[in-house]
Amino acid sequence: MLTGILLISLVSFIAVVSYRRPKLEQRVIKNIPVVDWLNIFVFPIIFYFGLTMIVKNIMIRPRINILDFEDVQLLGVGALFLIYAFVGMSVHFVGKVLSRYIRRNTQSKIYYINEIFHGKLSHYITFVCVYMVLFTLALLEINYPMTDKLTQFSILFIIMAGTLGGFSATKMIFYTNTWFGGYNKPLFLITLAMLLVLTGIYRSDNLKLAYYPLNILVSMVFTGIIGTFIARQFMVFSRLSKKRRLQFLSRILSV
Repeated sequence: MLTGILLISLVSFIAVVSYRRPKLEQRVIKNIPVVDWLNIFVFPIIFYFGLTMIVKNIMIRPRINILDFEDVQLLGVGALFLIYAFVGMSVHFVGKVLSRYIRRNTQSKIYYINEIFHGKLSHYITFVCVYMVLFTLALLEINYPMTDKLTQFSILFIIMAGTLGGFSATKMIFYTNTWFGGYNKPLFLITLAMLLVLTGIYRSDNLKLAYYPLNILVSMVFTGIIGTFIARQFMVFSRLSKKRRLQFLSRILSV
């Protein structure tokens, strides 16, 4: 379980670091940047192996009927969203590569259509589906608590991994220089809604998270995404002029 959690957190962080490395963007293999090859082939495979380790660990535990879900239903839904997440990454891969060779022209239909696929469409598909994979696996684990309570070291390790994953996700998902810019608003609200749903389940069923390592991870990832993004907005707000601050606040209140 801890190995799978470590793989998922590290690959998310490394993906962010590599994506922002100009050298990997400049180095090209077969007319495609190295970073894009990593994002479409290497990182998803590592992420998949991490998820596989986690699911195998969950399924060998004794089942307790807490939520009224069939395992096949949740695993099927999770697998479906995992497939669509890779579809979204593939769409983004093609759109991003083509954007290097298509001249920027807002009057061009080819440029406009490619930007749709390269922009919101691929990002929504990828991020929402990854959210749903984590969410469905968290629900699955609720019926499979660990027989032994996690040690304090293990809990601290998972919290740190989840925080790192949440920070990495924030850097990948959001345009952090504006409040709810681009596709930030719906993804922010989806993250908040999923966290509230999980928190509501924990409280209503009096669950002890020390027996649910994946739920600790997912909760910390979602909390990390929300916390990092909000903290970033306060940093942006503090550097704005008085006029820009009023515009900033009006956008928040209009949400």
